[in-house]
Amino acid sequence: MPMQYPPLSDGTYRYGDPPRPLPSPIPGPDPTGPAGAPGPPPPPGGPCDGPPPAAAPGEKRPGGTGVAAAIVGGLALVVVVVLGLALFGPGSEPDRGHDPGRASDPLPPPAAPPAERAPGATFSVEGRFTVATSPGEPVSGDGTGCDLPVSLSDLGEGTRITLSEGPYDAIGSTLLAYDGGDLSSCTFTFGFEDVPSGASFYVVEIPGRGQLTYTEDELRAGVDITLGR
Repeated sequence: MPMQYPPLSDGTYRYGDPPRPLPSPIPGPDPTGPAGAPGPPPPPGGPCDGPPPAAAPGEKRPGGTGVAAAIVGGLALVVVVVLGLALFGPGSEPDRGHDPGRASDPLPPPAAPPAERAPGATFSVEGRFTVATSPGEPVSGDGTGCDLPVSLSDLGEGTRITLSEGPYDAIGSTLLAYDGGDLSSCTFTFGFEDVPSGASFYVVEIPGRGQLTYTEDELRAGVDITLGR
């Protein structure tokens, strides 16, 4: 047996009641009901509702838009800080030469100062003087002596050679001693004893053949002079 609408207040249906239409969705009095009977109240928020009342002075509305903007701004600030650390943080490479926190490259060790000479110290000098053949001036020697052309007759065993401290302060002189030769050269030796240490430079002179300048270390290492070739 069919059940009829509407149900009773307790949710049960009665048999035999005439069917009744559903309530109209349009607000207002029910056209099927008794004249003047009030219709169902309009649903909240329906078209009969007016615009929402304006907020009273001092009343705070939910700041959904402001909160969202604050969150977006905060995220942007975090991104900028992270990028800054990545580009200019301790591990970054640019401008490493001007990074005040980076240790500078080690400087080379300072040069050792020259050895100090004790006051009054002296040293000895040993040297060789070689006369070699040159165009128009043949030279030859053997175990007994040296054969020199007339243009070099002022040279040979017994020629005096001098040593000076600076250009004028003479230290001493010595004589060349023949040391042997071959078909194109002759060699002589010489030496100086008790040479004062500490001069800025020294001068070795062969009369008529010019002057040669040496430092103390060069004199100590030995002097080797060649004329000709």
